[in-house]
This record gives sequence, structure tokens and C-alpha cells, in this order.
Amino acid sequence: GTLNYNSDLFEKVTIRHMVASWIRLVESAVAEPEGWVLEMPLLSPAERQQLLVEWNDTAVAYPREATVHQLFEAQVNRSSGSIAVVCREKRLTYDELNSRANQLARYLQKRGVVPGDLVGICVDRSVDMLVAMLGVLKAGGAYVPLDPAFPTERLAQILEDSNVRVLLAQRHLLSVLPVQQEKPVYLDTPEIALQSSENPDSRASSRDLAYVIFTSGSTGRPKGVQIEHRAVVNFLESMAREPGLVADDVLVAVTTLSFDIAGLELFLPLVRGARVVIADREVAVDGRALGRLLETSGATVMQATPATWRMLFERGWAGRKGMKILCGGEQMPADLAKQLIPCCSSLWNMYGPTETTIWSTLYEVSSAENPTPIGRQILGCICWTAI
Repeated sequence: GTLNYNSDLFEKVTIRHMVASWIRLVESAVAEPEGWVLEMPLLSPAERQQLLVEWNDTAVAYPREATVHQLFEAQVNRSSGSIAVVCREKRLTYDELNSRANQLARYLQKRGVVPGDLVGICVDRSVDMLVAMLGVLKAGGAYVPLDPAFPTERLAQILEDSNVRVLLAQRHLLSVLPVQQEKPVYLDTPEIALQSSENPDSRASSRDLAYVIFTSGSTGRPKGVQIEHRAVVNFLESMAREPGLVADDVLVAVTTLSFDIAGLELFLPLVRGARVVIADREVAVDGRALGRLLETSGATVMQATPATWRMLFERGWAGRKGMKILCGGEQMPADLAKQLIPCCSSLWNMYGPTETTIWSTLYEVSSAENPTPIGRQILGCICWTAI
């Protein structure tokens, strides 16, 4: 049941299974020469049981009808005075974050945002980023992240393909945005602060979109991947169990909003009463500054790509006792695993394409393996093929 993305091993195992299936097919044909080929088994009963039942025994109870912002609102009731988000000198409690998101949501609803509408978000890495995301969801819409560091041409392409109803932005980022028929809604618009801070009726259901992430375009024109609330809720519930996150945790967020794994970093702490510390753009790409932030923030969890972990080591980072490390987005080399294992309390290799809602499999790494397995599917995730 443990998956592995080493191409040579995959080829060898695939050939072995193909040969075994071919032999089984020939044996069935000999036993029933008048039978239909399409009805002849390629798998043994034990293989079918393992593939369709055992490896898919991931069902778990979770709030199937809930939306992401409803999970957050429920947590606000339990953690209203606790710090929810920090970015440099700015911090918001759960109640403050909720109030600001509610005001933005009500303003967006007045602008006509309803379930199914897409809202672009072009903001720096800041507390405003989280306010914008939650505000869009609470309004009933789905957000489309627009990284200010992207070339203007790429931003224009995303806006053209997504046809957003509203574009949210910070005023100082106007120069990086392509020319629009309508001006963006700036987060410091005075009218937003005049709205009620009570939870709005978003009218969104668990089957409505939560976000649309545009891929890198490595296989052609970038495509928008549409993800529903129910998929994100299932993902968050699974991640809260394993690798696990509790209210005492402090998660340092380093991933651009345009990369879907940012969803774990920003939403998971907020639905579990934990604290998210947002590393701004300058800190996120500076190994020394990021290492200092891990210490000063009291970080207990961080998720990053292998490239970021290598950057930390290259700048003298020696690890942090008791910290949980999540590594994904690229293959984890054995030499990096060997470096990371003694630097943390637990190391997890995460794998999954954007289309399957962030991570699909996970594996706790206890020793350096070459290649590093990507493990079993997360809870609530069905995998129809496995090696």
C-alpha cells in the first residue's frame, strides 16, 4: 500500500504485474474458451480485495455539509481572544480576524458576489491576505489567487480565463496589475469598515467552489483547477488527525497563495485554534531571516518544499527541537531526509497534485530511503490504483 514515485522501480513492478495479469487472463481463457474476454479476471481475489477494499479503507466521519468558513466560525466561538494570525508587527485575534472578514464579505455581497462567483485576490503576504481569503468565502464566492510577483502577462491570462466578478487588491500593487475595465476593490476602501462585523449569510454550500488555482502551465496553457468546500473540509479534517495539529501549535506559513499547499498553512491552524505566522515575501526567500522567524515565533510546524529546507540548511539553520516538518511539492532526496530527521520531532513526506485537493498521500519518514516513499492516501481519499 506504500506508493513510490521512482520511475525505475515503478517500471519493474508494473511489468511484473502485467505479466501476472496476462498469465491469469490466459488461464481463464483456457478454462472457459467460450467466455467473454472482457469478463475474464486480470486480478486475483486477494488483489481485488487489497486494491478495492483494504487500500481504500480511509472512510472517516467529518462534517460533510460544512464549508471552510463555517469551520473557522465555529473555532472563533471557542478561541475568540486567542491570537489567530501574525505577520511581522501585526497580529489579529480570532475575533478580530473574523470581524474584518465579515465586513469585507458583506461589502462583496453588496457588490453582487454570490455562490459560484470568482473573486481575484492580489495582495502581499500579510494579515490582509487571510482577511481577503476568508472574506471571499464568507461572501459565498471562491477566490482566485494572483501572486504580485507574477509577470503582468500571466496575471492578465488568469484574469481573462477566470473572468472574476471582483478583483481585490492592495492599493500599492496597482502597478503590477494588468489594465482592467473596472478598478479593483482596495482592501482599505473606507466603506468596508462601515459594514456589520457579524457573520453574514454566505448562502454557500459544501458543493460550491472554495477556490480556483491556476497551474504553472508546464504542460501547456495554465488551467484553472476548481476545488469545492467539501474537498477542502475533508482534507483539513484528515490533516488535523495526521500529521496532526492542535490548538497549542504555531505554524509558520511560507508558501505563495498561488500554490495550493498554502491552503494547509493558512486554513488548518484556523480550524483548530492554533496560530499561523505568515512569513512575508522577503523573509520567505531568505534562509537566515526564515531561520530567525522559526525561533522567535516559537514555531512547532512548518511545511515547505525541499528547495526551501535546503535553503535553510545552506544559511546555517540547525533545526528546531520539537518541530514537525512537512515536506512536499518536489521529490524528497534521501540526503535531505537524512539532514532533516535529526532536526525535528517528526518528518512527513507529502504528495498530491492540485486536482486532488493539495495532498493525497503522506508518509512519516523515520530513516533515509532512496527513493523516499510517498506513503498511503489520506483519510477520505479513494485511490483506485496502487503499487
